[in-house]
Amino acid sequence: MEFKRFSRDNGGWQALWVNWDAQCQDYLEDFSEFAPSSLSVLKALAEEPERPTAGVYGLTRGEEVLAACQLNVAFLPGYDGKVLRLRHLILSPRFDFAPDVNVEEYVEVLAKMFAGTVRLAQGDMAAKHVKLHFRSPADREFFKEFREHLSMIGAFSSVQMKGAWLYIS
Repeated sequence: MEFKRFSRDNGGWQALWVNWDAQCQDYLEDFSEFAPSSLSVLKALAEEPERPTAGVYGLTRGEEVLAACQLNVAFLPGYDGKVLRLRHLILSPRFDFAPDVNVEEYVEVLAKMFAGTVRLAQGDMAAKHVKLHFRSPADREFFKEFREHLSMIGAFSSVQMKGAWLYIS
């Protein structure tokens, strides 16, 4: 699996669109009705010229696009440095429509999206803090367990959950 940027400039956004449209067709679903509110936000961002402070990032396995999200880095009130935020996380249509979705694969995709975001905070989108917005109450439970393990390893000065967000410093 590879964590990477999806944009009009690098061709990644078009590849995501084609891949997810084909997945919807495989399940006799209409891609125009798949996650329209989040996809409209991602589409607008991906079709802008690339900028260093915001973009659409996601996870691929070969030609398949497994997940995508909005990442942006900014100074926010109440923080002593930049914050990298993950929002509008969408998993591929296969995760929504397949009758036999593998839970272990779902967890692996969430973990790799988290890891890719943390790597960006240590590199191209440098930030002292990371905030991840959960997709669902089930994701909140996953990250609750994850938070407990992250707190024990000492790599982060703070790991907290507030509402539908995981805060890491």
